[in-house]
Amino acid sequence: MAKGGWVRKTLKIAVGTVLLLVVIVGGVTYSWTFTPLGRLDYNAALMSKLSSWNTEPLVISAQAREQTREMMASFVTSEPVAEDVRFEDREIPRADGTMLPIRIYWPEGDGPLPMYLDIHGGGWWMGDGYPLHAKNTHFSARAGAIVISVEYRLVPEYVYPAQLDDCETALRWFVDNAASIGGDPTRIAVGGGSAGANLAAGLAIKMRDEGGPDIAFQFLNVPVTDLSNQTKWQSFEEMGDDYALKVSGIDVMIDAYVPIKEDRLLPTVSPLLDDDLSGLPPALIVTAQFDPLRDQGEAFAHALIAAGVPTTLHREPGSVHGFMGSPDRMDRIYTMAADAVRAALYP
Repeated sequence: MAKGGWVRKTLKIAVGTVLLLVVIVGGVTYSWTFTPLGRLDYNAALMSKLSSWNTEPLVISAQAREQTREMMASFVTSEPVAEDVRFEDREIPRADGTMLPIRIYWPEGDGPLPMYLDIHGGGWWMGDGYPLHAKNTHFSARAGAIVISVEYRLVPEYVYPAQLDDCETALRWFVDNAASIGGDPTRIAVGGGSAGANLAAGLAIKMRDEGGPDIAFQFLNVPVTDLSNQTKWQSFEEMGDDYALKVSGIDVMIDAYVPIKEDRLLPTVSPLLDDDLSGLPPALIVTAQFDPLRDQGEAFAHALIAAGVPTTLHREPGSVHGFMGSPDRMDRIYTMAADAVRAALYP
């Protein structure tokens, strides 16, 4: 056989082998979207499988937080922002004289505008660096509200109640300084995701009980509402460590955030355990199908409804905690939330 013919034949075999491998790998990975609990989005299935293969225990540290922030930086900066929303970083004083960083977003429009406090997630130990920057620009524009994102103190350097205290500081600051930023202190909403949703719900309870600023609405996205470990949640048993957010990791984060176990029974820590949920702000609660926190988030929604609090519950199918790997679903959820906040603040 001529040399050229041999080369062409070898190339054909190599290309065929590569294509076959691609088909096999694609078929195997696609099969991961079929679960005993239903269909899972493809990218979420990939992330879940890779996460389940990592059996190293979760380590909570400032170094691990920095590594996560660096890993997420490219995703954060590549997401398009709403060009008609301006933002500014500021620092506001805590009661002890130290400074709390916040980022303020202003939509177009004449003030005074309603205000929304955004509390980021991250298991109380990560999520700083404004990872939802682009989302907040679009949220501000669609809701027609000034959005304030707070960089609250984090575990392991600080434990409960430092995080909640910082959120309260931010809430009270923008109410007290509403006129200077073009805001309306009578139209306020709060919200967040995961640990941020936990803090938002806890803040709403604290403000109700202590006569704080009136909150008109709360958006709780994939919230953790019970840190007590008293209830055996079916979604914990179904998900285990197989779907991105691991039950074993949740336990580590709770231990770090609230090391005093008795404190986990407090309503500001475990909102679901509040004996009386009446008088709380109307809520939009969103859960994800493949999330260990699904059932306790939905239990909180049902408890609010039973207490007479107008509440909308939405479960998003095919997705894991925080809609990781499902960006289209995440965009739809934030659009839904912005519309709900606008409806509540523009009665």
